[in-house]
Amino acid sequence: MKNEVANLVKSVLATFTTEYVKFYALGLVKKAEDEAGAEPGPAWQLTERPEGGHTDPLKTGFLTKKGAIKKNWKKRWFVVRSDYVVEYYENEKQVQAAKPKPKGKMFLAGYRVVEDPNAGIIQNLEKLAKQMQLDISELPKPKKYPETVFEVQHSRRRCYMIEAANKEEKDAWMAMFRTVCWYAWGFDNRDPVHVWAFQNAIRETRWSLGRWGWWSSGGSETQLLSDIINDEIEYQTLGKIYSKIPGPWIIRSKIRDTVLKTIDGMVSSAVSPAWAAMSKTVEELRPKVEPTIKELVDPLGKQKAQIIEKMKDGVVGIINPIMDEHVKPHLTKILEIIKSPVVEGYEELKGLLDKQFGVFASKFNPAQPDENFRDLDYFSRWSWWEARPATQKFDVMYEPLWALHVIFSDIYPWSTIYNGQDQLRKILDNAVWTYQVEIKKAIEEKIDNPCETCKTVVFERFEEDARLATTLFYLKIFKDMIMPAFNKLVKPACKMVIDPLAELIPEPMKQFIDIHDMFDKLLNGIIDDVIKNILN
Repeated sequence: MKNEVANLVKSVLATFTTEYVKFYALGLVKKAEDEAGAEPGPAWQLTERPEGGHTDPLKTGFLTKKGAIKKNWKKRWFVVRSDYVVEYYENEKQVQAAKPKPKGKMFLAGYRVVEDPNAGIIQNLEKLAKQMQLDISELPKPKKYPETVFEVQHSRRRCYMIEAANKEEKDAWMAMFRTVCWYAWGFDNRDPVHVWAFQNAIRETRWSLGRWGWWSSGGSETQLLSDIINDEIEYQTLGKIYSKIPGPWIIRSKIRDTVLKTIDGMVSSAVSPAWAAMSKTVEELRPKVEPTIKELVDPLGKQKAQIIEKMKDGVVGIINPIMDEHVKPHLTKILEIIKSPVVEGYEELKGLLDKQFGVFASKFNPAQPDENFRDLDYFSRWSWWEARPATQKFDVMYEPLWALHVIFSDIYPWSTIYNGQDQLRKILDNAVWTYQVEIKKAIEEKIDNPCETCKTVVFERFEEDARLATTLFYLKIFKDMIMPAFNKLVKPACKMVIDPLAELIPEPMKQFIDIHDMFDKLLNGIIDDVIKNILN
């Protein structure tokens, strides 16, 4: 077993290393092109709040948490920080100390919230019984948790069992923890070039292994690398290992735990030094190549344009029939599912903003506007709760989208819905911030009726941004559903055309132009055009 696992770990890391270094160089090219204005981003009209504009905790309160070692339940004061780190203390008083020291912290990137842990445990037992070729009746019956308990769960990391005081508290805290899991930052290195390169390298590594679906996870760089390796080990190896473990469940369970601990140790001991070496390599490389890349922006652009034209000539005839058969027939049906909920969500959001601006105007004091801004900031900062009448409009998409799973097996409706809700909340915050900026400007310029004037300005920009956000969401949801299956068909079909085009790249430019990345962009552009035609 050890040799098989070690070889698999080595193979995945080698693939990832190649992809990461490649995408890091491409990321530097992308950065240089963006700085040169080669590829302008979406034209948002509302003003974005500066980073770090909110510092107050998102939510505080008592919850009861199950211990990791002693497994006893203890009441703790939970604090959700503005950076989406969750802290817990023995009591509320400890938070007010000059240098508060929490009993623990939760870094929840990549986690998910399970409303009913009892059902989740049964599902895991069924999966385990299948892997170990056991009748589920042979497994011990799990302990049943009260209805007020929920789980913050990850398949490979520590999980948290948490109990609220009642159902209302449970619902509110689950909403908060879902927000934390969605927003929590995982990467140790936040440099945009690195983040872009790492995410693309993870995707390409998985695709090279034949895992064509989109992958949703989060965590630090070493955690994500460990996750994709563990997924591959589970896919290729664990089933065979489990099925060969002899004896009754108690013995099998202990052997299984030993196997998992051994594998985790092997993966961790390989990933940490490998990632440290990769990171050091690109950091040392960057200052040497970045000046050269900036000089090459124009020549690279011209070279790419020539290759793209040749690429189109060779692949469009292959792509179009696949598009006609496997993509276009489903687009109208998908649009019928997603169009009304998104439009209704933004209409509801406008109504919520109008109400908040009205409350602000009723209390407005031009001599002390910052005092009035606190209520608006509270509304914006707690948008995960305050904006629920708008975000819930998106929820109705889940069932019909999941019904399409038989056609698009890699669809994950909640992930897609969360993306749309996330953008809606972002526009809410931008609208609130823009309103504050415009109010201050109106006071300085002594404009009559500043609240109404500024509201008009904000809503004009809001309408533009809502339309843009809606279009981008439609594009994303279409592509999240279609692209994995489409890639699985198109890439092998076009390989004989694409690979020879790499020979057209001049030697000095080869490390900065990736023919397959260009093909991905071409595919995305073709899909975008088809979707936009449907939308129009």
